[in-house]
Amino acid sequence: MAKKTLVAYFSASGTTAGVARLLAEAIDADLYEIKPAVPYTGKDLNWQDKQSRSSVEMKDPAARPELADRKADMADY
Repeated sequence: MAKKTLVAYFSASGTTAGVARLLAEAIDADLYEIKPAVPYTGKDLNWQDKQSRSSVEMKDPAARPELADRKADMADY
């Protein structure tokens, strides 16, 4: 059986989601959204605030968000 293609994406603001959908359609792939356990707020995404959640997570790999779903079945990909 041929392996399927998966486009997995993480999009806090929606920009990456749009590009991921276009890519998945273009290459006839399945689409999977990687979601944080705690959704982002507008304040979290304020890149001008060096203490905002997104700024802290971007700078520190140990501060990455917990994922909402760790049960995704990747066996077919």
